[in-house]
Parts: sequence; structure tokens; C-alpha cells
Amino acid sequence: MPVGVARPDGDGHVVLDGTWPYASGSPYSTHYVGQTLRAPEKPGDPPGPLVLFVAPRPVWTLLDDWHGVLGLRGSGSNSVHMEQARIPEYFTREASLLDLPVEGGTPGSKLHGNALYAGRAPSFYHGELAAIMVGTAYAAADEYARIVAERPLTLEPDRTRAELHDYQRHLGEALGAIHTAEAALQRNAEDYLETCRRNVSGEASFTIADDNRLALVFLTAGRMAWEVTQSILFRTAGSRHARDGARMQRYFRDAATYWTHIGPSMAEPLARRVGCDRLGLPSHDIPLIP
Repeated sequence: MPVGVARPDGDGHVVLDGTWPYASGSPYSTHYVGQTLRAPEKPGDPPGPLVLFVAPRPVWTLLDDWHGVLGLRGSGSNSVHMEQARIPEYFTREASLLDLPVEGGTPGSKLHGNALYAGRAPSFYHGELAAIMVGTAYAAADEYARIVAERPLTLEPDRTRAELHDYQRHLGEALGAIHTAEAALQRNAEDYLETCRRNVSGEASFTIADDNRLALVFLTAGRMAWEVTQSILFRTAGSRHARDGARMQRYFRDAATYWTHIGPSMAEPLARRVGCDRLGLPSHDIPLIP
């Protein structure tokens, strides 16, 4: 999200001020990629257009504020603070991260000889989130299998829950949904790469409609992984596995935190966009972020 302001100093540099939250990976990063707004021309004027920038590690401060969160505690999504941070003007560009122009290829695809660098950003980010969620769901299924195989029955301690039809069915239904989510994730990733390739070759542009479609499939795969984790695996594992220190509790917390992420909050507007694209109606004016 755009935070703070960027002021050209007239000497080939831009001065940044602001605090950017949810900077995932920031404890380990060498640079921060963010968005801000161009400072107003004069006091009282509205801010200028969106500015995308790259800030090297020495010009920003990592804030120790990524604690007390429900899940994904290892993601290091700390806030990044800048105060009179100077970066070269060529480290900035007036553009939105959600709508970078990629038609016909990009400097990155030419530099690296890799069409992946000529893909649109929103669908790529949804793919990243979906991959994490599918992996989390598989981990929860592994833990569930261990739990039911080790849990003796109350009245028949020589038998385990793994022998009961209900728990066999719970695990089977969960795995069926997770396998389906993974298949959608993998196939959609191949579709994304092919769309990038066609874009670079000039066969067909990587359009906003393509981006909407790909993003919605990734989001649906992530949503399937969340639903099966919370509605089957966590629910039927037993309350003893909802305690602090239990692996199943951690998987649930991580998955629940994904579901509160800004990405899944795009489900409704993305669905509208895809519907409008299919109906031949304009969709670009439907905001993805409230």
C-alpha cells in the first residue's frame, strides 16, 4: 500500500519519509520495494501520482513490531521506517505495483532472457500465497494422520482412531481437496508462464483479463486449502491439538492469518472482474483493494 511521500531534491535524488508495515522478509532483505505518493507541488495541494521505489538496506530502519500476531510469525513482516532517506531518482518510477506495464516484454525479461519477468504482479502474488497454503494444508494432513494413528480409543485402548471409518473418511476428504488445490495451483502456474511467454514473443499481450483469471484460480486454490484445514483437519483432530505448542494449532494459526491477508480479501472484486470480463463489460474500474 502507498505510504508516506517522495520528494525530489533537485540533485538527482528522491527523499522518502514514512513507515511501511507488513514488509514480509524485511529482517533478511538487502532492499525494500515499496510504493509511496509524490509530494504535493505546494502545501495544501493533493499528493501526486503513485511512485514505485527500491530502497537499499542502509537507508531504512527495521522496526521490532512483528510480535503478538496470530500466525505466520516466521515471515518477518516487520515495518520499515524511513526518515529523510535519499535514494537515486532512477530507483523510482511513477507506476502502481498492481498495474505495471508488461506488454511485449520488460527490461527484466530482456536482461535475464526469462519471460517470467514479463508477467503481471497481482496473479503472481496470489500464486505465491496459494503455494504456501497448499503446503500448509499438506503439513496439517500429515499431522492429522499421525494424530489418529497414535490416539487410542477411550473404551478400546488397544485400537486407535485410525481404525474408525469416520477418521479415515475425514483424512481422505481432506487429501482429495488438497490434491485438487495443488493440481489447480500447478496447472495455473503453467498457464501463467505460458501467458508470459506469449507476451514476450508478441503472440498475445498479458492483459488485465488474463491477470484477473489467473489470480482468481490461485486464490480459489488457497481458499480450498484454508477450508479443508479449518473445517476438517483442525476441527476433528481434537481440542488437545488446539493448545499452545501443538503442530496442528500452528498450522491453523498460519492458515487463519493467510485468510485475513489482503490477498484473499480480493476474492469478491476478483470474482466480479472475471464475470465482467466474460460478459464483455468493463472490469478495470472495480478496485481490488478497498
